[in-house]
Amino acid sequence: DGSTLELYRALLRLRREQGLGTGGLEWLESPAGTLSFRNGDVTVLANVSADPVDLPAGRVLAASGPLPDGRLPSDTTVWVG
Repeated sequence: DGSTLELYRALLRLRREQGLGTGGLEWLESPAGTLSFRNGDVTVLANVSADPVDLPAGRVLAASGPLPDGRLPSDTTVWVG
């Protein structure tokens, strides 16, 4: 539990369940130092800045690391649905 392999398995499962990759990709406005896009009902936010940022609205489906204080820390990505 908590390994990169388990994260990839979870993301592949979510990709199948959510039908990701079958529709259009929409780039979203996001804070400086982040990258955000939506595919279907799933929003992905990657934080490559040095500072934590607020999570997008919705239920966290997967995250590449812990989300202390309900924020997205540096070098972490979250999938929200």
